[in-house]
Amino acid sequence: MSTQTEQRLRELRGQVHQARSMPMSASFILNREDTLEAIDRILAGLSGDLEEYAAAHHSTDQQQAAEIIAAARAEAATILSQTEIVRAADTEAAQMLARARAESEELLVEADRYVETRLAAFEAELQVTMSRVRTMRDRLLDRSNLGEGELGEGESAWPTSWDG
Repeated sequence: MSTQTEQRLRELRGQVHQARSMPMSASFILNREDTLEAIDRILAGLSGDLEEYAAAHHSTDQQQAAEIIAAARAEAATILSQTEIVRAADTEAAQMLARARAESEELLVEADRYVETRLAAFEAELQVTMSRVRTMRDRLLDRSNLGEGELGEGESAWPTSWDG
């Protein structure tokens, strides 16, 4: 699709091409009035063509600008949603870590409680066993008179301690 200016310039070119040549020269003869009229028509149509061109490119530029803005908004929304996802994930991770630490503390307390109970029971059994051993030693010393006689005073046939 050609503009009015392009059409009028083609007409002027045609006039120049069809103009009478001067013999033995590159010069030619044009009707001054027709040529000036053609140039005036070109100038008159030029402003209209420029306005059409500007309007066409203005709408194209506006459309491109709108597309760029829409793409930027979409990208911003994506970044925002990813940021929110990361924040939510960080919050959930912190909550999970807190729960895991609390459970770990509870398990440690339960384990300590169990070991303490077992050690207390073992200590009680050892005390009972030591008491029985002491009773049996005393009975043995009494029955066999091992604690009297040949040994010096305060000495016993059985050690009172196994340390040495």
